[in-house]
Amino acid sequence: MKNKDKPLDKRDYGKVESLCTFKCNCRCVMCSVSGSIDDKKKIKTFKDVKKDIDIAAKAKARTFAFSGGEPTLRKDLLELASYAKKKIRNIEIQSNGRMYYYKDYCERLIEAGVNVFVVSFYSPFEDVHDRIMGVKGSYGQTLQGLKNLIGLGQTVKINIVILKFNYDHLAALVRFLLDLGVKEFRFIYVTLEGNVLKNPDSIAVSMSKAAPYLMEALKIGTKKVPCHVYNMVPCLLPGYEKNINDVMQSDTYLRGPDFECSIDDNRKKMKVKSPLCKECKYNKECYGVWKNYADFFGLKELKPVKRRHAKK
Repeated sequence: MKNKDKPLDKRDYGKVESLCTFKCNCRCVMCSVSGSIDDKKKIKTFKDVKKDIDIAAKAKARTFAFSGGEPTLRKDLLELASYAKKKIRNIEIQSNGRMYYYKDYCERLIEAGVNVFVVSFYSPFEDVHDRIMGVKGSYGQTLQGLKNLIGLGQTVKINIVILKFNYDHLAALVRFLLDLGVKEFRFIYVTLEGNVLKNPDSIAVSMSKAAPYLMEALKIGTKKVPCHVYNMVPCLLPGYEKNINDVMQSDTYLRGPDFECSIDDNRKKMKVKSPLCKECKYNKECYGVWKNYADFFGLKELKPVKRRHAKK
């Protein structure tokens, strides 16, 4: 939907997220916006990001998030965060975490009002993480950044994209990050877009193959911190259905440089189901899988979860 800077509708938007830049200091193998990276036309002006903040404040959003690209590359991020903090309770940055290597920068962001740090971290193994991020040395920088933020008493949440490179050691990654003091995990099954479409066989693993390893990681993580799962379906994660975004997540409104949309509405439009899904107890809550996933892997993995009938 084209961005017209209009007020949001009356639904409960837990978060408004601004894609404030597509400039990035990584080259992730699964980047979904790789075609826009470093496109100067897609770097929002200071005025445009302030508009996003004002719209979020009018909608009474609980969180405003800076994302991209890599938002920490914006020279005006501190000023924008300070402006947002005057209007909205939670100020979040979604980042690859490399800039947090500099502790003084972390301190300045905190002083400006940032109180939620969402950091991408993909493996406890340096070579795997660096390969995914596309930059040698990114592991060490991000790891030190996590230690800096946690040492400063900040809430750190981790984005973990599930790929062929890391799906079989998710549990080890969760243990590693819990020991550091991470407060939340967001497991995101990779979307078949951008860089992934160049060679999906080498990057994407089927959901059914990844699911047992994800459940092992969830078993460990959910005992200590909140865990959320994105882009997967309840029938493949028995016992963890309520951790899946389709079932439980409050809506986020996304504002890009030339579009805007409800993420929830977008999922409804862009996901598909198997005919058998009509028989599933989660049919109303679950939107299915992304169309690109269905085109590549098919829909045979989707098995309806039967409703329990009351005893006579």
